[in-house]
Amino acid sequence: MSRRIKPIFLNVFIVGVLLFLIFITCDNIIETSKNYDEKEIVLLNSENMTLTQLMISTTKVNERGPKPKPEKVAYITIDDGPSKYTNEILDILNKNDIKATFFMIDKNMNRYSNELKRIESDGHSLGFHSVSHDINILYKTPKTTVSEFDKCNNSLEEITNETSKLIRLPYGSKPYAPKESYDALVEAGYKIWDWNLDTQDWRATDKEIIKNVETYLGQHKEVVLLMHEKEQSVKALQGMIDILREKGYTILPIEERDKPKNYWEQNLTN
Repeated sequence: MSRRIKPIFLNVFIVGVLLFLIFITCDNIIETSKNYDEKEIVLLNSENMTLTQLMISTTKVNERGPKPKPEKVAYITIDDGPSKYTNEILDILNKNDIKATFFMIDKNMNRYSNELKRIESDGHSLGFHSVSHDINILYKTPKTTVSEFDKCNNSLEEITNETSKLIRLPYGSKPYAPKESYDALVEAGYKIWDWNLDTQDWRATDKEIIKNVETYLGQHKEVVLLMHEKEQSVKALQGMIDILREKGYTILPIEERDKPKNYWEQNLTN
């Protein structure tokens, strides 16, 4: 055998041994706990520690699945956008490291598509608030009800490549939404959310909005706060966040896996 061929065989042999050791090492990794947010990786064969350290950059991995929610939770939900105020709202949320939930109108998603893209890229939850925002049009038939939110979903997907099943009905789900329309939405997979704290920002000043939040928080363990994309709401947002945190609330976005809270289900505390 020539001298040139021997190193080639030696290299192939070494690579084969390394691949075998990697296979054995990976096969000997186990997860020691499923009760915590992180799980330690334990090696059964201590002789493989050096190779494992080269292959694994960390000894902990995140456990998948929902985490338990804090004792007091507040969801900041923002209706009627996107709008010319969206970027200001996002700046405040980002400064406070908070994620909110945006229930958006179809025409505004298309008009303010860049703002919509930023909402999505910043990691906030995306939801819909209908096409017409007119109960006479929206509830003409159960089919027209579902079709409005399907149209919103199509617009969202075209702009962001994302879809959503989170929705808020104009003026709330009850008494305006007929039972037939409500049932059709549920059957279509939509998650309908109302609120139990109305900031009344559509008619209040920024100082009044903050006062409303402070007054109506009460003893709620779970707050779904309703606000809109308005100038006075932007001015009041930091104050609302401060009050929620002072009262011990953890502010979270609504997720599709969360059980919907609405007036039809009667699972919103007053």
